[in-house]
Amino acid sequence: MKNKKYSTPNHLANSLDNSSQNAQYDKHAKEILANKQVLSRILSATVAEYKDVPLDVISSLIGDDLEIGKHYLEPLAKVRELNTESTIPGEGRVTYDIKFSAKLPNKNDTISLIINVEAQRKFNTPYDIVTRAVFYTCRMISEQLETEFSIGKNHSYDDIKKVYSIWICMNTPEDIANSITEFKMTKNSIYGTFNREVRYDLQSVIIVCLGKNPLQTDNDFLGALETIFTEDFDSATKKKRLKENFNFELDNEIDGRLMDMCNLSQGIREEGIDIGVNQTLFMLVDEKTYTLEQAYQKTSLSPEEFNKAYAEWLENNKQS
Repeated sequence: MKNKKYSTPNHLANSLDNSSQNAQYDKHAKEILANKQVLSRILSATVAEYKDVPLDVISSLIGDDLEIGKHYLEPLAKVRELNTESTIPGEGRVTYDIKFSAKLPNKNDTISLIINVEAQRKFNTPYDIVTRAVFYTCRMISEQLETEFSIGKNHSYDDIKKVYSIWICMNTPEDIANSITEFKMTKNSIYGTFNREVRYDLQSVIIVCLGKNPLQTDNDFLGALETIFTEDFDSATKKKRLKENFNFELDNEIDGRLMDMCNLSQGIREEGIDIGVNQTLFMLVDEKTYTLEQAYQKTSLSPEEFNKAYAEWLENNKQS
């Protein structure tokens, strides 16, 4: 029999992305990033306005309006009109993962910055992540209309608050791993001289690319985040490193979420193994090496689930 070239059906390719374990992991990841011990370190390492500011001071400057997965990117009127959640194919609802206002040190009590933090588990996506992040900053500026500034007769563009969109990217390619990069608007003199103080530094995208091994970076901020999100350490090792190497004070919230994330990572890996096993079984049944009854004994799926996935796999490979 000639060797066949098989492809992966959508049913299986998407099953990990759509699993409840992935959703729970993402929820814990966002909650950990929103913890002020973690959030203050993110701001210290990425936001120019907080450079060299003590972590406890940064923590005190974070606004009480912090939201996790609640604030829509689409205008509220549009969301009401559609009566549904805004979606991007394969990604579910489009909300900011974490969004909050923040004050600046040694300034008055007014809001000075609006900040968004995103947990991005997949770096290789159908779109450019930096471009998506730029869109987020544009939305964060435009949605300030009639809340922070107004246009028309009493225009007040000078009241626009600077925005940051900070993306914590996991599973990044080796050539960009262990990097922190800022993308922002800068002045470029094309001809002549423009010697005026003007305010254009209003949006900044920060892309944080985590490596896979926390032991391979000498950057404390990257090392701490990589320790939190690595799948190679159990929760006890993570807690020990965070406390001893990065001076974290582990409270019950962080402690519990680290343990839950470790358990979920194990479940996701096992689910991935199951998917690989099922693909192999499909091939063996197709080649008449196994009967369906034999395959049923080897899979974790019910016969009905196996038949449905196998039928989709067959259809997909007919088109390949």
